Amino acid sequence: MTITEIHAKHTFAANCYVVRSEKNNAFVVDPGAEGENIIGFMKEHGITPRMILLTHGHFDHVGAVKDLQAAWPGLPVYISPKDQELLEGDDKTGALARRFIRDNSPYVFTADGALREGEDLTLDELTIRVMETPGHTRGSVCIFCGDTVFTGDTLFRHDCGRTDLYGGSFPEICDSLKRLRELEGDYTIRPGHGELSSLAEERPWITALLERYT
Repeated sequence: MTITEIHAKHTFAANCYVVRSEKNNAFVVDPGAEGENIIGFMKEHGITPRMILLTHGHFDHVGAVKDLQAAWPGLPVYISPKDQELLEGDDKTGALARRFIRDNSPYVFTADGALREGEDLTLDELTIRVMETPGHTRGSVCIFCGDTVFTGDTLFRHDCGRTDLYGGSFPEICDSLKRLRELEGDYTIRPGHGELSSLAEERPWITALLERYT
């Protein structure tokens, strides 16, 4: 497994990850912006994307989905069913993009598949596991592959995602962080924003947060 981070310079500086198998097939986590850079990287290295996995439905994590699907027609997108409504662009959710971007059409689409805990995905030799971690949004998930976890906006380095947006819940994100803390072993944390970390490094921070607020 080879993981490449493609860091967006704009759109809230979200992290996109291209995860390659030994056969040079890939799944793409959270292609949020600057689709031409993601596409250019994969074509330069002969990588074939097989699926897009979204940790949640906020616009800064999904903005390049349509670009990738235009470059590779039929490329399936997976998200928690609980976050599909964030992709619909209605007045209830506004796809969140309306608060920041005048044209939200790139962020409105329907996912092809569901990310659910207990329903693993496979890509060649890779097994992809899902943990449901609500709090930042109702349908936030963490995506595990090998010794790496893609935490989206659930867990950053010494921080966690905000809970004051539609579908957010501070008690729920605390419960999600507690579940992550109690996992056995260590994982490399690849967050939706900011620097890499590890679960071993974040456990004391999570404990301090929970002791302070719960």
